Amino acid sequence: MEKNMVNLLTADLNLLVSLDALLEERNVTRAGARIGISQPAMSSSLQRLRRQFDDELLTRVGSAYELTPLAQVLKEDVSEILRLVERTFDAQAVFDPASSTRSFRVITSDYCLTVLSGKLMAMLQEEAPGVQVHFDAVTPLAVDRIKETLQNADLMLIPKGHFSGFPHNELFTDNWVCVTGADSPRRALTVEEMRDARWARLFGVEVASTLADRRVYDLQLGEKTDVIVDTFLMLPFAVAGTDRLALVQERLARLLADVAGVRIMQLPISLPTLVECAWWHPSKSGDPGHQWFRRLVGRAAAQLEPVSPAEFLSVNPTGDDAAAEPHVA
Repeated sequence: MEKNMVNLLTADLNLLVSLDALLEERNVTRAGARIGISQPAMSSSLQRLRRQFDDELLTRVGSAYELTPLAQVLKEDVSEILRLVERTFDAQAVFDPASSTRSFRVITSDYCLTVLSGKLMAMLQEEAPGVQVHFDAVTPLAVDRIKETLQNADLMLIPKGHFSGFPHNELFTDNWVCVTGADSPRRALTVEEMRDARWARLFGVEVASTLADRRVYDLQLGEKTDVIVDTFLMLPFAVAGTDRLALVQERLARLLADVAGVRIMQLPISLPTLVECAWWHPSKSGDPGHQWFRRLVGRAAAQLEPVSPAEFLSVNPTGDDAAAEPHVA
């Protein structure tokens, strides 16, 4: 028998659960509470783990505990191992959504959740009443660590253009539009006005969080940013009552125009079309439950109403429609 198999057979794999809790909580009492065992039992598990790895794993720094370098390496591996084990024991040759109590984790923006959740939740309620969905907010860090992110989630809903190399399905398209306070004069913006205007931006000038932001940044527009927000839903409210500008998705702008008190302005530049996609880690491609959930998200997206053709949202290069209002579908 191979040495690695002997080690596996003699190891107490239950310690992986304790190790994961300790690495996450960095506290023996909280780790025990997390998995439902007493503080003395968790302390005993920690001692056994220290002998197993010949490493302290947790070291006291002041009044808190910090992970050792080895523990920091183990943290990502242990979480993924436990997820793989859980999926292995939950695996079914055929997935029955009507009787399933499975939980799916989705990382997405508030924009995508706003426009898609109504359709998706209605389908879930009808077809899989026992299935749970846990939505997490997408962050720049999640995109930077995309492999780890996709390993830890079932789907990530984010447009094309931020990364590549992972399986995905295209869900829907949207346009980028500019919004400003509803009391601002009706007009088509000029490039000079965009350059001189004050802006509200997602994450600020230093982080080009969308393809539209990158385009504006490349043209040296929007540099006078004096309001920074963390979510797309905040942007229309951040310009309401002012002449500030903000770039938001057309679907979101039309949903919130009256509520937030903003109007859509015609743009003198073209912006890339937003292509929203569902991304996942290749290790999950063959999972019947995952396949069903991917199809469900795709079906929900297919029910969305189409947006205006992009050419209606920017100024005609000839200037013939310079005073026109944006087309409303």
